[in-house]
Amino acid sequence: MSHFTSCPVILVVDDEPFVLNAVCCILSHFGYTVLRAASAEEALHLAANSPQSIDLLLADVIMPRLSGVTLAERFAELHPETQYLFMAGFPEHPEVASGIVSRGRPLLPKPFLPKDLLAKIRQVLNRESLAFAAGT
Repeated sequence: MSHFTSCPVILVVDDEPFVLNAVCCILSHFGYTVLRAASAEEALHLAANSPQSIDLLLADVIMPRLSGVTLAERFAELHPETQYLFMAGFPEHPEVASGIVSRGRPLLPKPFLPKDLLAKIRQVLNRESLAFAAGT
């Protein structure tokens, strides 16, 4: 697990170019190291070939071919230490309701303000840090 001795590394995955670019710009501006992927397949390729630890996977839930939930499951095989935060424009969608909400996974509904994005990321990363500090 990462101790965040350097900037946390966040992999942002969204098939909507505007959202992907906006989120990456916000995170970069606030000092995060950002990797980007326009699809779940691209994210898995990055994960398999990344020499650095990825602290957070920030993924859209509804994407073509592979959902964010399926991506996270496959991603965990490559990077079990990575934390997850999901984004969704349609919180009532069955994939969101069953794969995220009902399981208590962290969800950031779209659209969101930059301050909401940053607060949710800090919350997820701090939860990881606390769990690591507690030895769990």
